[in-house]
Amino acid sequence: MAIVDKILDLFNGDKNDNDKLQKSGEIEQDLKKRAALKWDEYEKTKVRLALIGQPGAGKSSIINSLVGTKLFPVGVYTDTTITAQEKEYGGLIITDLPGYGTARFPLDAWIDEFKPEQYDMYLFVFDGKLHEADSQLFQYLEKWQQERQHPFFLVRNKEDQIWDDEKTLEHLKEEIQADVRSLLTDEETPIFFTSCRHQTGIEALKRAIYKMDFDEVKKSKLVSSFKATCLEDLERKRAICRDNLDMYAYAAAANGLNPLPGVDISVDLGVFYSMLKDIRETFGIRDEQKIKRYEILGPTAKKLIDEVCQYMVENYANKLLMELAKAFGKKFTEKQFTKLIPLVGNVASALLGAAMTRKVGEKYIDDCYELSKMIMEHTIEQK
Repeated sequence: MAIVDKILDLFNGDKNDNDKLQKSGEIEQDLKKRAALKWDEYEKTKVRLALIGQPGAGKSSIINSLVGTKLFPVGVYTDTTITAQEKEYGGLIITDLPGYGTARFPLDAWIDEFKPEQYDMYLFVFDGKLHEADSQLFQYLEKWQQERQHPFFLVRNKEDQIWDDEKTLEHLKEEIQADVRSLLTDEETPIFFTSCRHQTGIEALKRAIYKMDFDEVKKSKLVSSFKATCLEDLERKRAICRDNLDMYAYAAAANGLNPLPGVDISVDLGVFYSMLKDIRETFGIRDEQKIKRYEILGPTAKKLIDEVCQYMVENYANKLLMELAKAFGKKFTEKQFTKLIPLVGNVASALLGAAMTRKVGEKYIDDCYELSKMIMEHTIEQK
């Protein structure tokens, strides 16, 4: 582990006690600085996603399909709504904006009122002919994408209702694409055809969102918040969780000011539980009762469920953490920190806390991944 290797390297050699104390202070300040930068960036970063488009086109259904839960009620038309409907989910802040180009909200008035340029990305959902107001909005979307790097995605929903007895579906889709692109400067802009009823086109839309040129932290928030529907999605989620482990380890070390009772380990319990909660939610594990229904999949599934759920009950988790810390601390200090703790106890014990946080995180990620994989395979088999 990088931070443990760093302190061992600094304390090796012929440095006297004063030098070691000075180095321990430098390391402590370095850890706090690193933790503050990484933790603040990740915790404060949210993706502001705007849902815009035609009333009744299925904006709510599209976002519900992407995140895998009924976040917005279906069938509530924004042409009768005059306020933005906002929901927070994982690392996303999703806003369903009212309709524009109406007597109540001509496009310019709508932009002044709701300030859509503030959002990080846009899903424009439609299911019928486009109008002059849509053409004008497209100009703004292209401008914000070019100037602010705020991408937009055009979604023609209700693909299953596209029909003409004299034309093929492919012909009709080509006509829709030509009509939409005639309103755009960039004629290569993709149009995604979806059907929430049959769950078609959602995967293609999700893949395009993952491939967009976007801030990496914000992209990780999208991957964490969207539902995994294939093994590739689970791999992405596992990679993101692993990438975040050092962030949690630094934060645990920097914030763990006092050792746990009876143990030469400092760890911030808030950071520790935040890590475990974020890992669970990244894999879509939010409800203990729902996840326990999958114990029917056999003893391996039951064991994984027990391993994952044991940290969801706070009182039990606190006791478990203490036992884990004692066992981990004894093993680790005997190997690497026996000579350091009496001299620089705070720094050494904090680093032990960081090492333990990372070690627990690694196993928890693997458990959540394997459990999610089993559930996914079962779901696919049932279908």
